[in-house]
Amino acid sequence: MPIVICKTLSGRARSGMSLWGAIRCLTLGEMLQGSAELAAVLSLLVAATIWFITWFKPNPGVHISAAVYTYERGFMLEGTTKTTLSHMQNLLSNCTLWRFPPILTKPSVKITDVHSWVLSKYLLENVSDQAITHIRMGVGSPLLNQFTVLSATPNVQAKGSVESRAKDGLPMYVISIAALAPKASAMLSLQTPINDTMRHALYDEHHTFRIPAAFLSADQLWNVNSTVTRISDSTMVMLETEMHSGDRGISSPEKVESWNLDPSDPALLGEDVSYRLLPTAPNCQAEADRELGEFGAQHK
Repeated sequence: MPIVICKTLSGRARSGMSLWGAIRCLTLGEMLQGSAELAAVLSLLVAATIWFITWFKPNPGVHISAAVYTYERGFMLEGTTKTTLSHMQNLLSNCTLWRFPPILTKPSVKITDVHSWVLSKYLLENVSDQAITHIRMGVGSPLLNQFTVLSATPNVQAKGSVESRAKDGLPMYVISIAALAPKASAMLSLQTPINDTMRHALYDEHHTFRIPAAFLSADQLWNVNSTVTRISDSTMVMLETEMHSGDRGISSPEKVESWNLDPSDPALLGEDVSYRLLPTAPNCQAEADRELGEFGAQHK
């Protein structure tokens, strides 16, 4: 009971007044002061309880790693020969992972049907001995929007959508995962088409993009702002290949296909869109795994 009320009631009780009578004689000021003291005590107890639970509640270890790429695919026409074209860049280090064909120099080559995307890949690792259930992971990034499509490795059931906007104004993409088994990992891929707005943000504006911070919550976790670490390209490709197919090797990133078209094939009349190809970057060098990363998309 608040101190001021205790002292008041004790003093009146010593003078011979009954407890009920002493309570009825309390003034408005005494009751207000007592209420304020009671509210302060309750607030302190609530804060202490939250701190105790947060400090002592088991918090399973969940690690998040990321890699971010641009990927484009189209076709080359040279005479009546049609060949696939593909190009993948690491946006974290602004370098080229592969480009098929390596060089486009022939003036007789026409580029058609080119499409490009930003691929944001997240490796979610449960390093604990217990399953993590009802996981919600939110990512705020300018590279995500309402056209972003989520895919995941077969060992998890995942769905996602743009649910709200982060405090800094960036789109917030929220991913829901039913469960992640003990000592298991899952790969999440967010694929966003590169439209004119995205292309302008990537290549025309002077921005420094960082690996986005992610919040994580689950039945076994409080809302946590998780540290997202960078993962190397070779590790990402190897893990994704293994989780999709069970093959521990690194598969070939692309298969080049070629066709000989009939001279009357309408595909030969396709518009040359070589001006839509993404800017080139130097080839990637060896990267260290799991470095804290950021990428600067400062292109001219």
